[in-house]
Amino acid sequence: MYAWKCWRDSRSRFIFFLIVILAVCVPYTIYAARPGGGTGIVRGASLSGVAHLWSWVPTVLLQTLIPLIALFAALVLAPASVGQEYREQTLGFLFTRPRSRRYLNWTCWSVGASEILGLTAAAVVGTFGALICVSRYLYSWRLLEATLPLFVGAAAIYSMTYCLTVLAGSGERGLSYGVGILVISFFLPLLDVTLPPFLSHLGHGHLFRLLSVLGFMWAGCESAIAPAGEFPVSRLVFYALLAVAFPVFAQLIQERREV
Repeated sequence: MYAWKCWRDSRSRFIFFLIVILAVCVPYTIYAARPGGGTGIVRGASLSGVAHLWSWVPTVLLQTLIPLIALFAALVLAPASVGQEYREQTLGFLFTRPRSRRYLNWTCWSVGASEILGLTAAAVVGTFGALICVSRYLYSWRLLEATLPLFVGAAAIYSMTYCLTVLAGSGERGLSYGVGILVISFFLPLLDVTLPPFLSHLGHGHLFRLLSVLGFMWAGCESAIAPAGEFPVSRLVFYALLAVAFPVFAQLIQERREV
């Protein structure tokens, strides 16, 4: 029942972002394949033209626009359910129910994480399906791999904002803190700070490059679009661990909080 309540609290935001993603991916792919569009490739074009279409469209969508939309969706979805509990002051009632606080924490987090997965998968599958329709050719299954870095990066930001919401005891403050940290991370790659030797393999020696979630999502999508690219496995592991560590910390806070 609590999973249904979390879904009810956040479904309007999820549906909004789902519509935005599909409205961006599918029409743009169709436009790019039209004469005079982004690529000018039409149905039945040569293999080189199809390859250009399958490279151009994912680069614009999956490597540029969708990461920004996914991160914004993660920020907005994170405080949707748990923030509602703080706003309506219903946690005191929930914490006295037979279900443990651990169950409430992980159920709330899992519903949001599933929504993030649904949004990123819809973006990749929508782009993939539209490319097949307009080119009448399945150029590469590997494009679907872009779902993984998009989801893991967005899930890390979602988990961080979720934890900040629990820590602050307010959805509005949790969202504000999350936006502030995310904006700062956008500018970190401009700095050049070398990691200690025992951590240098994680970010190729650059600490702030490792901490740039948008840079990780770009690199992961680039690897899926251009098979010759190197997939950022170390950064994938780093952000996957962050995505799990934040709800663990949120659980510890909730188990010790008096309401």
